Amino acid sequence: MADPLNNLRAAYHVLERNVIRTLQTHRGFESELAYQVQEVLQLLSAAERHEQRFPAEEWDILQQSTQDMLDQLEAARYENPDPLPPTTKPIVLTTHTSTGGRPRIDIDPAILSEARTLRSGRDLGRTFNCSARTLRRRAVDYGLESPATAPVFVETSHPDGSVTRTRTQASSSTVPPPVLSDEDLDGYMAQILETFPTAGRGMIDGHLRAAGVDVPRERVIASYLRVHGSPGVFGERAIHRPPYNVADANSLWHHDGQHGLIRYKMVIHCFVDGKSRFVTGIRVSDNNKSETVLELFNEAVERHGLPSRVRGDHGTENVLVALAMELLRGVGRYIYGRSVNNTRIERLWYDVTHSFGYKWRIFFISLETHHQLNPFVPAHIWLVHHLFLPSVNRDAQEWAEMWNNHTMRLPGQRNRSPRDMFFFSLIEDGPRGLDQFEEPADEDVGDPAAYGIDWDAANDPQLMQHLLENNPEEWDEHNPFSPANIRLTHVPCDVPAEGPLSAEQVAELDDHLALTVDVESRSMEVREQVWAEAFAFCSQLWVVLE
Repeated sequence: MADPLNNLRAAYHVLERNVIRTLQTHRGFESELAYQVQEVLQLLSAAERHEQRFPAEEWDILQQSTQDMLDQLEAARYENPDPLPPTTKPIVLTTHTSTGGRPRIDIDPAILSEARTLRSGRDLGRTFNCSARTLRRRAVDYGLESPATAPVFVETSHPDGSVTRTRTQASSSTVPPPVLSDEDLDGYMAQILETFPTAGRGMIDGHLRAAGVDVPRERVIASYLRVHGSPGVFGERAIHRPPYNVADANSLWHHDGQHGLIRYKMVIHCFVDGKSRFVTGIRVSDNNKSETVLELFNEAVERHGLPSRVRGDHGTENVLVALAMELLRGVGRYIYGRSVNNTRIERLWYDVTHSFGYKWRIFFISLETHHQLNPFVPAHIWLVHHLFLPSVNRDAQEWAEMWNNHTMRLPGQRNRSPRDMFFFSLIEDGPRGLDQFEEPADEDVGDPAAYGIDWDAANDPQLMQHLLENNPEEWDEHNPFSPANIRLTHVPCDVPAEGPLSAEQVAELDDHLALTVDVESRSMEVREQVWAEAFAFCSQLWVVLE
């Protein structure tokens, strides 16, 4: 018969691991913390029924340990897991003037300028803890808004000979946006749908905002119907958002490489902020080298700040980013894990594939089927890159702008865009990772492998199927019981250092294409013509050379 004490001891060790994991990943998440509290109380209740069988010293340790668990779980309800120091540089500064009266409120001009593009004056008043009128005055002071017009009297003559004088109100305003005609709006819509044929209303709105076009929702829908026709269901999609918890913007970045186009020697590398889902960097490259990933990381840091931690998989392309994080932040600041646990960016890859990645994959397959492309011939890959790699990369950059500006439905919160969440988290939660502010103290996360994971996402079969389709190296095909990626893995993406044509011949090819096809077109049908013409030209050139 099993010994109850040994069962309780084993259960305690399992409970201890679960409590540690919850404290590391779910601070402030009351339902998960409450569940763990119940687990601790249940174990303690079961142990009390066998109290007399425990050695006195062991019983005292068990009581103290369970009480410590309960205290820490209770404190975690109110604790920020990645606190900022209290000495960061203020964004809003109150100064006393020599003239007396109320102190003047000053706001960083660059931050105010960006904030005004995201929220209304009333919302910003709550963020900066001042009135909308004060914000308008500062905007006028910084040249962000037109000065108020002085009140004047306007005389109006009537048919009966009487004259009335009307006093106009003083006002200040921003420059009104230009009125966009339906024809121009339809032009924008056609360009968006040509590049991102599966884009929904939220992503279309994000693309328009990124382009500086602000039109009502009704006009966007009407334009979509004119350009695309009536969809089955417009604007309603399955959205899976399991709980996720990190402190604030720049607490944790996720990054990964997506290999959906690896057959054509293209890899998409991306960094995304975990708190806000804001894409900090994305690029399509012709290689999978660690130097390439580090270059993208450095550019993202320069624009958006240095994250406290970065999570990635065991690919060799990530080793230089891991080294940079340990040099800049300290040991343990790069978190290695399997791709299935890097779910924040795996969710993003799903949208990348359906927005433009799948379009390009089908395009290249069509070139193989109908236009003689052989991806195993280096010269063919060189021609694919020469003709289309900049276009694929352009789609990636435009997709990121569209994604960052599209409005997301957030349970229990107002709808917000990733750009809005990232920007205002830096203001409201603290400007983490920016050079002009003092860096926060190091944080002890205990088990780094458990930090920043969407635990429920692994149960989403759609996401996991997409992951394995685009990252088949995730599992060891030779050993079905392999734990998968406990070692560094390498996904080769090698292209010849030199192309088959000289510089003069490349210029000759480009001149020929400019005269015969529309190389600037974003139509995939026209791009097929570009390939066919380029392939024929190179074939003829090769015959002449031979």
